[in-house]
Amino acid sequence: MSILPSNTALPASALPAAYQNGHVGPEQFMFLADVIPQLVWITDPAGFHTYFNQRWIDFTGYNLADSVGPDMWNNLLHPDDQARARQVWGHSLATGVDYSIEYRFKAKDGSYRWFLGQALPRRDEDGQIVAWFGTCTDIQEQRQMREQLEVAYSDLEAKVMFRTLDLEREILDLKRRLQENQA
Repeated sequence: MSILPSNTALPASALPAAYQNGHVGPEQFMFLADVIPQLVWITDPAGFHTYFNQRWIDFTGYNLADSVGPDMWNNLLHPDDQARARQVWGHSLATGVDYSIEYRFKAKDGSYRWFLGQALPRRDEDGQIVAWFGTCTDIQEQRQMREQLEVAYSDLEAKVMFRTLDLEREILDLKRRLQENQA
């Protein structure tokens, strides 16, 4: 495998015809959406889900017909995350700002896993949103590592605080003994 410098353009013959013509066909999109390690989804401008990839179906156990709609996805979130997710998504829909949130999705086995949900609006030539394209990336391991680090940091802080108190007591004791010896 050769690696080309970043400023070297690939020859046109190396690019698929669909790419050269400025579009990718449905087969290429479906293949890409199904092989990347994310849950992929699309909504209309109002937030009505119109597409989920196979990974969504495999993770949630819901087929495409059961998954479409404006709020179905929110019902699969952990109850503690639902209101916040609805608020953040509603803000993105109302303002057109990029969507980004961490939340827990319910798997078909009933367990919850942490995901990073992100979406960008696709706009027409007039700047109007025509669709939202989103992904949910599994971040369960990163969340667990972060929680373990926070616990370890708290433990370390407590140990440092207790050791500092011990040292302060020792210093006071030494000062007291020094004063007794001088007296």
